[in-house]
Amino acid sequence: MSFSKAAQELCVTQSAVSHQVKLLEEFFNKKLLIRQGKRISLTQEGDDLNSVVRDSLQRIETVSNHILKEPETHLKIIAQTSIATEWLAPRIASFKQSFPDISCYLTMESLAASFDAQEFDIVIGTWPTPDNFVSTKLRDEYWFPVCAPSLISKINANQSASILTLPLYSSENGEDWQLWMQRQQLRRPAISKVEHFGLALLATKAALSGQGVALSNRFLAEDLIKQGKLVSFPQWRYQLPWGQYHVHYRQGSHYSNAVQYFVEWLQLQISSDRRSQC
Repeated sequence: MSFSKAAQELCVTQSAVSHQVKLLEEFFNKKLLIRQGKRISLTQEGDDLNSVVRDSLQRIETVSNHILKEPETHLKIIAQTSIATEWLAPRIASFKQSFPDISCYLTMESLAASFDAQEFDIVIGTWPTPDNFVSTKLRDEYWFPVCAPSLISKINANQSASILTLPLYSSENGEDWQLWMQRQQLRRPAISKVEHFGLALLATKAALSGQGVALSNRFLAEDLIKQGKLVSFPQWRYQLPWGQYHVHYRQGSHYSNAVQYFVEWLQLQISSDRRSQC
């Protein structure tokens, strides 16, 4: 009931709306609107026409939106257990908020041999690049000792060798600690005890007990460190040859745009974490 509001909605002048209404009335040879100063109301004919036209336009809008709407994209993502549970799963809801038309199916595995990468659009982990996939390294990943706060008094922050007086938790049959000691130019003492775990995540969680030290990284331990449940020794960090996380994505995917959005979002999350640490 307003020429000015109609003009604003249609992005035309008020006189243009008035002119179109006049042409409509001339076409029907009936008064459709009653003008009383600034007040406008419908005649009976105008009301009859309005009810039918409004319903018709709404039905046209509904079917048009249905035809134009693209089907929801479903990305299938598999991530290494460590990064999936401790880092990706708590953050993936923010991707859905940014891209509501893209749904994500996230699952996890520990070993590359345990799944067929060709069944997924995106693969995230320290695994080799699958066939027909391209890879991007997420960041330079460093591994460092972590332990419960109760063990701090037993570790000399200026002497890395003091770590070796405690039980060592390994997820690589001791090779991870062997490389760490080589980097620190240390020899393993005979009294050091190594306990073995199948995953770096399990070794990291075991360190919460306050009984030993694990080698971990930011993806695994960052939240626990922020919560004060673990203490890290980044001054003794090093890079594992097999400990670099990559995002692998399929070439020629049907959802190439969605894949690109996810990869860019993933890199943005990594950058945000890096800035929060500065």
